[in-house]
Amino acid sequence: MSFPEVPQKGPNVNLRPLIVVAAAAAAVAMAPAASASTSTATPAPSLHLHGFHLVKGAHLPRTVLPHLARNATVDSQNWSGYAAVAKSNVALRFVESTFTVPSVNCSAVAIGSGGQNYAAEWVGLDGFNSTTVEQTGVDSICESGSGAATNQAWYEMYPLDPVVFSGVKAGDTIFVAVWYDSSTNQYQLTMEDKTTGSTMQSSQPCPSGSTCDRNSAEVIEEDPGGSVAGGINLADFGKVNFTSTLVTSRDGLRGTLSPSSLWTSTEIIMQDPSGDDMATPSALTDSGADFSVTWNRGT
Repeated sequence: MSFPEVPQKGPNVNLRPLIVVAAAAAAVAMAPAASASTSTATPAPSLHLHGFHLVKGAHLPRTVLPHLARNATVDSQNWSGYAAVAKSNVALRFVESTFTVPSVNCSAVAIGSGGQNYAAEWVGLDGFNSTTVEQTGVDSICESGSGAATNQAWYEMYPLDPVVFSGVKAGDTIFVAVWYDSSTNQYQLTMEDKTTGSTMQSSQPCPSGSTCDRNSAEVIEEDPGGSVAGGINLADFGKVNFTSTLVTSRDGLRGTLSPSSLWTSTEIIMQDPSGDDMATPSALTDSGADFSVTWNRGT
């Protein structure tokens, strides 16, 4: 397959005109990180939405970072998918993928003691044996076994809380990308709902007091908090296809989730504490750009 040129000023997505709706709110929670090597001030954090709507006061569970060995296949209690893991002295700067928001069957799994079940699709940098993750995606939330799931889009600069916005629904095709801009020392998090035309773009520094190493790139189906934190079961999302995945290194090497000269490829299988599979990824296809994740069980 052929790869598009990696953008020099942001992810390669045709965004419509954007409206600033929450820069002040984002700035309160996300202070710019200092950099001794940068002569100019880091730009203030920003959030631009078109079609989506900021959900103030929303409290989605934060991701829980698993401790994953650097093997070809690893088990996790809350992640399923693939990670491109940078080799020594290598950093990654860009990841993108596309998926369709699943139609979740809320009646298939008993609601956890926390009162909600979740399933989430996202892409991000870091998170694989690191203390941060810069990610954006969609949650499907079940609060009743008889009702329909609620869908919320979000970005998260972990360990900070997710920033949540509404405007997605089951069946929507979602493009997501995370890109590190070395000229500003900020992360560009992008989402485009290709079904409705809604867009989100946010520029955020590495959280204050944290170190963002950019040592991995992931495309993940997650049980947010899930069996790690307790009280949140994995909602029955059926099967989700991730397509057109692209990974780029700091030095500009373009590739997919398949191994390259600068990163290895790790398959991640979600298992419960007893070792039973909860969500399993397929083999990579289309030279590592495509794969699917299938739901197996909720607890």
